This record gives sequence, structure tokens and C-alpha cells, in this order.
Amino acid sequence: MVDHDEIAAARRALGRHLARLRKDAGHTQHGLARLVQYGRSSVANTETGRQHPERSFWHRCDAVLRTGGALTAEYDRIADLNHQHRHRAALPPAGPGPATDAEAVWWEHERRITARRSALTVTADDDARLAHLEHEVQRTIGDNERLPPATLVARLRPLRISVDQLMAARQHPPQRARLYSAAAHLSGLLAALALDLRAFPVAHAYAAEAFDLAHAAQQPDTQAWARATQSLVAYYTGRHRDALAYAEDGLRHAGAGPHRIRLTINGQARALAHLGDRRGVHRAVDRAFALLPEHPTNGQVSTSLTLGPYCPTRATANAATAYLVLGDTTGVLDHLTTAVAAFDAAQLRGPQALSRLDLATAHVKAGDLDPAAGLALEALNLTAEHRFESVYQRTRQFLAAAHPVGRHPRLQEVADLFTELTRPGSAAPPGLRSPT
Repeated sequence: MVDHDEIAAARRALGRHLARLRKDAGHTQHGLARLVQYGRSSVANTETGRQHPERSFWHRCDAVLRTGGALTAEYDRIADLNHQHRHRAALPPAGPGPATDAEAVWWEHERRITARRSALTVTADDDARLAHLEHEVQRTIGDNERLPPATLVARLRPLRISVDQLMAARQHPPQRARLYSAAAHLSGLLAALALDLRAFPVAHAYAAEAFDLAHAAQQPDTQAWARATQSLVAYYTGRHRDALAYAEDGLRHAGAGPHRIRLTINGQARALAHLGDRRGVHRAVDRAFALLPEHPTNGQVSTSLTLGPYCPTRATANAATAYLVLGDTTGVLDHLTTAVAAFDAAQLRGPQALSRLDLATAHVKAGDLDPAAGLALEALNLTAEHRFESVYQRTRQFLAAAHPVGRHPRLQEVADLFTELTRPGSAAPPGLRSPT
């Protein structure tokens, strides 16, 4: 027979389990309390067994700590023990004969059964919130490279709240998969924006979270997209071997899906170039261009974080970047001139600037200094309000390529403008604080 001491011991054990999971996840009591919208002292009391919160608290802890529902399941077991303890006197006393079915079986309370039925109900409100979240993710992917990163971060902040609220609730498996997939895309977007704003540790954390969410969704396309985003973050933080590893793992998830081109040309080819693998670059570029006919984009210029395939213009620009890293300018001028025109028509500020800087580097290597400087100045002016980290890195590479030339008035203009844009105090856009 269940007694009060057994229930109290089970509650203390559940509290200790919570404390272990919290510490393993790297959260303080205060940090976990903030994430689950609970008081710090209450979390502390719960971990020692002096307090036993309601079911919704444990469900939120499961979501934050990614336990797969282990804490809520244990809470339910203790609730059943408590129910059995409180209602044991309500059963009729056993007579001398065999017990009846009603006497031999402990029944769950009818309210618990009703609550389970309610949890299985898919609400129209959840569907509407999921649809809104998916729409906003798509809209932000479209606006990326067009609007300043700080503007997009401000847009995504309330979406994070929506995701957290939805994850603390229950959905049917198809809804849950949609939620995790949308959350993965949201975290991937935030990773790319954090990269643009030089919040590198935050970018790595968001990118890793994006893949974890994609894995939870069990959707290979989303996993491939998340790996491509991790590769992008690793590439621009100088971790070229990691960038290559993420791209190759992404290809294993991509199968015959649309992300093969991005993973091959943006992930593999550029990382291999920095690792000095000339043959590997050529193989990756050839594979990417062989895949283009299988994934037509109908003349549309794709965005860098597209959920669909990379377009020929994007593939060409990425290939040119890889070849320039290797010091190979053969055919690069013509390809980049075409890419610049396409990106200009699409008003994608990031690639407008990046392709100009690559074209400027090719001109420097050919000895055409004035056109090179003009293109670099255009690139910096196009993105002066956006503060793309990728543009600043590419500018440094351009200036390094131009350094052997010595002092040149137009090249000095580029260096002066770059210094002005990146001087201390001007790197953080208004309204955003640097991460501590």
C-alpha cells in the first residue's frame, strides 16, 4: 500500500533528477527559472523536494532541457501514487470471498482521462500560430541580404517567444514536426544574423541548435539546410575544416534533395579552397554545376539561406570565390560580371557587395587597379548601413591582395572607408547590445 513517505521520497528523487539535468545542460537555477517562467527560489525548493509544482512546470522543463518528456512522465507517476494514497479508503472493504473487479483494480481519476483526451485535440489556434511562424520564417529568408541584420533580429525576437510557448504545449506528431522544423529554420536564421553582427559564439550556438531541432523533426531536408548553415558560420569564423565536415554531413542528409548544390558549392568548394585542395575544389564545382539542371529555379536568383536549391548565379559566384582563394582568375572576370548584374536586379545587398569585391580582387590580380578600387568602394557603400561581417572579411582579403601594389590613391580610398566603417564604436548597430 502506498504511503505518504513513499510519495515524499519520490518527489525528492524527481527534484534531484531535475537538478542533474539542469547542471548537465549548463543552466543555473536562475537561468532555468527564467526559461520556464518560474521563481529561482521555487526551482531551488523543487530540487530539494520541499516544493512540488504543477504539471505545466515539468512540461516546460522537459522542453527546455530536451528530456523527451521524462520529467513529466515521472510527475504523472507520482500523481498517480498520490491519487492512489488519497482514494484508497474509498474502495469498499474486501469481504471473505474473492475481490470484485472494481475492488481489485485502482482506477485513474476521470479528470485525468478527460485531460488526456483534451491534450489530443489539435486546436485551430495552434495551426494558425504554426502557419504564421512558417510564413515569417519564409519572409525573413527572403528579406535576408536585403534588410540590415539588426532589423531582422528585431523581427525574429517575438517569434522566439512564440516558439517557446508552442514547445511548452502539446501537439499531434505532424504538428510537432512542423514546429521543430520551423524552429530549426528560425535558429538557423538567427545564427546567420549573429554572424553578420560579429556575435560569433552566439552564431555557433544558434547554428548547433538549428541542427538539433532539425534532428528532432526527423526531416532530412531540414537537417541538410541546418548543416549548410553551420558550414556557413564555421567558414566565416575561420574554421574551414569544420565548414567542410558540416557540408559533407549535410550532403549525407540531403540525398537527392534541393540543398545538394548549396552544400557542395558554398560549403565544400570554398572550404576546400582555403585548405589548399585545388583538385577537390574543381571536383566540387563540377558536381555543383552538374546538379543545377536537376533543380531548376526558373530564372529566380536564390537567397543565401533559401529553403530551395541554389540558382546558377549563386553557384557561379561561389565558384568564383573558391577559385580566387586558390589564386586562379581564369574566366572569373566574365562570370562575376554576369553575377553582379543578376544580384543588382534582385537587390540582394550582400551578394551585390561580395561579388563586386571578388571582381575587384580579380582586377587587382590582373593589374587593373582603378576598376578594382571603384568596385570595392561600391561594395562598401552598398552595405554601409547593413554591416555584413562577410563583406568586411572579403574587403580585408581584397586589401591584402592589393597590398603588394603599394600606395595607390584609389586603393587608399577603399582602405580609408573601410577603416571608417569598422572603427570602434561603429560596429554595433543602434538598438543592439553586444553579447556579454
